[in-house]
Amino acid sequence: MSYLLIIKRIATFIRTFLPADPSSWLLLLGSTFLLISISLRWWPISSFNSYRTIIWAGCSRMMSLSIVAAGVMGYYLIFITCKKPARRLLDSVLLPTVAGLAGNLVVAFFWFRDVAEPAHFVTQLPGPSHLWEPRILLSMAVSLGTGFQFASVGFILIAAFFVLYSWDRAALPIHLPPESISDVFSSEDEQRRTMLFVWISVGLSFLLQVPSIALLIFSDWILPHASWLYGTWSTRFVGTGAQIVFVLLAVGKSGRKLIPAMLRIPRAKYLAVALLFPAAIANIGPLASYVYARVLWSGHGWGTQVPPSPRAFFELPSVASIWYFVPALVEEIAWRGYLQPRFVRRYGLVRGIFLVGVVWGAFHFSWDINPSMTARDVGFQFAVRLASMVSVSYILAWLTIRSGSILPAALAHAIYNVFIIGFSFPFSNPHWLTILSWAVAGFAVFHFFPPPSPTSVVESEIQPAPEPEPSEV
Repeated sequence: MSYLLIIKRIATFIRTFLPADPSSWLLLLGSTFLLISISLRWWPISSFNSYRTIIWAGCSRMMSLSIVAAGVMGYYLIFITCKKPARRLLDSVLLPTVAGLAGNLVVAFFWFRDVAEPAHFVTQLPGPSHLWEPRILLSMAVSLGTGFQFASVGFILIAAFFVLYSWDRAALPIHLPPESISDVFSSEDEQRRTMLFVWISVGLSFLLQVPSIALLIFSDWILPHASWLYGTWSTRFVGTGAQIVFVLLAVGKSGRKLIPAMLRIPRAKYLAVALLFPAAIANIGPLASYVYARVLWSGHGWGTQVPPSPRAFFELPSVASIWYFVPALVEEIAWRGYLQPRFVRRYGLVRGIFLVGVVWGAFHFSWDINPSMTARDVGFQFAVRLASMVSVSYILAWLTIRSGSILPAALAHAIYNVFIIGFSFPFSNPHWLTILSWAVAGFAVFHFFPPPSPTSVVESEIQPAPEPEPSEV
C-alpha cells in the first residue's frame, strides 16, 4: 500500500468525525476559549508577584463567572436542540461575555493604575489617564493576560458564528453524519440523552473543582490550623465524592440501572491483560534507559565501576496507589459503560471509540489549564490530552467489549494514572512515546484480536428490566 493511499484513508477517516457544517468550529472553539479563560492569567506579567495582584486574581475569577456561564451555554447550543437558538446565543452567550470582559477591563484599569509601579499599559500622561482613549484601552486589553485574550478571541468567534447563523449559513446543533447500526437502538430520544450527557461532561466539568476549592478556602479562613482538611487524602475524598455525584447525575436514571451489568466479574485473562498493558507501556522508557546504561557500563566501566542498579530505573507503585482505582472506576462507568455503547451504535465501532476519546479528553480540559500557561502552552496541552485519551480509549474499549465488563478498563485506567501521575518514579516515558505505544497497542489488539461487530455489541448489551405496568382495574 502506497503512502499516498494511507494518507488519503487517514484524511477520509478524519473527515468522518468533523462537523458536517464547518462553521460549527467557530462556536465550538469560541465556547471552549470562554470556558478555559477563567483558569488562565488575568493580570499583567509585570505585576505577577505583587500582593495586590493576588487579590486581583480572585476578583477577576469572580467577575469572569459570567464568561464561564456563557461558555457553558455555548456548549449547550452546540449539542442540544432548543427553541430560538439565535435569541439564546445573543442573550445567554454574547451579552454575558461582553459584560464579563467590560467589567474586567474597567476594574483592571483603575486597579493597576495606582500601583507603586504601574503596569506598562497605563500610559503616563500629563493629567489623569482616561480609559476611553483607544490606545490605552487597546494596550491594556493586549497586556491584561492570556485569560482576557482567550475570552476576547472566543467572543469574536462566537459573534462570527452568530452572524452566519442569522444569515442562514450555519446550523445548530452540531451534526455528524451518523452510521447507525440499528434504528431501534439509535432513536432520537437516545441521541438527545447522549448529547445531554456530553454537554454535562464537557460543559459542566469545571464544577468538579468547586468542592476542592471550597475546602481550601474553608481551611484557610475558618480553620487555619486544621491541616488535615486540605491534605492529600481529604482533597482526594472530596474530589472523588463530587465526581461520583456528577457521573450519577450525568448518566441519568436509565444509565444508573445499567451499572450492575457494567460491574459483572470478567474472566481472569482480561484482568491480566489490563494489568500487563499499561505497566509494560509505562516501563518502555525506563527499560531503554537501563539497557543503554548497561551498554555504556559494559564498554567503559567493566571492572572499574559499579554496574547500574535496576532500582535506579524501576520502582513499584506504593500501596496507596490502590486509591487510583476508585476515580478510574467512576470515570469508566461514564465513558466505557454509558457513552461508548451509544456512540458505537450511532457512529460505528472505530469512529464511536474515537469520539469517546475526544469527549473524555475534553472532560479533562479544566484540569489541564493554569495561569502560568501561554497560548502556545494551551494549544500543546490540548493536543497532547486529546491524542493520549484517544489512543488509550481503544485499549479500554477493547477490554470492555471483549470482557463484557468495565472492571478491566477501570484497572488499566488506574494503572495508567499511577504511572502518569506518579511523579516519584525515577524515569518515565516522554509524551510522544507513551501516546505512540498506546496507539500501536490499540491497533494490534483490534487487528489481531478483533472484538465483535457493532451489531453484536448492540444485541449483547444488557437492557434494564422493564417497568411493571399498572394492573387494570
